[in-house]
Amino acid sequence: MKKGFSDIFETDSVLKTLVLCVLTIGSYLIYKLYRFTNQINQHTELKISNLFITTTIILFTISLGSIIYGLANYHDLTILKSSIGIHAISSVFDVTWIVMVRHRINLIAGSKKGDKLWLNPFITSIFHVIYMQHKINQGLAKSAI
Repeated sequence: MKKGFSDIFETDSVLKTLVLCVLTIGSYLIYKLYRFTNQINQHTELKISNLFITTTIILFTISLGSIIYGLANYHDLTILKSSIGIHAISSVFDVTWIVMVRHRINLIAGSKKGDKLWLNPFITSIFHVIYMQHKINQGLAKSAI
């Protein structure tokens, strides 16, 4: 396994990541998780299952679609109420994927709690791929010196 960000990840704008996550109603978050996962799977032995990735993307798509449909038909609250289960399941898969990617990035960086490149679980739970990209950028800048 290669240790270090430069052979695995690419620098990207944190601001762009933030703006796109908001503008795409979370779809860019899934895209970035997919990109990070592909980079990890291609360059390390810390694989994340393609079945898990596909399942998570499908659940997210169904969840997002049902929210949009429910909001477009807000006069019928039963649509939103009936889709709560899929939202909960989708959220569990999303959070699990975020945790898996976070753990692998920490292993690749060789980071331990308190290190500069360590992905804090609390901050990761709030800012997801935005924070991950920030730490990746720090790791790439550090390796360029």
